[in-house]
Amino acid sequence: MCVCQTMEVGQYGKNASRAGDRGVLLEPFIHQVGGHSSMMRYDDHTVCKPLISREQRFYESLPPEMKEFTPEYKGQSLASLMKAAALGL
Repeated sequence: MCVCQTMEVGQYGKNASRAGDRGVLLEPFIHQVGGHSSMMRYDDHTVCKPLISREQRFYESLPPEMKEFTPEYKGQSLASLMKAAALGL
């Protein structure tokens, strides 16, 4: 079980208010074939994955003309692993 404590970056602020102080429960991203480890599903349109600074710089400096051809970068979020019992599940 992974809990995402959101930061005020990008669109994550919308989901943070819905989840309250507990954060947002992340689910394993079942459609992952290869590549990054630990990809998690945040919502129907967002995945969380480990931050790679080079990749972050790429998305933040992407020319506007290229944005429609690349995945949307929504910002950063802090995720913490917690046992289900600690969450009351």
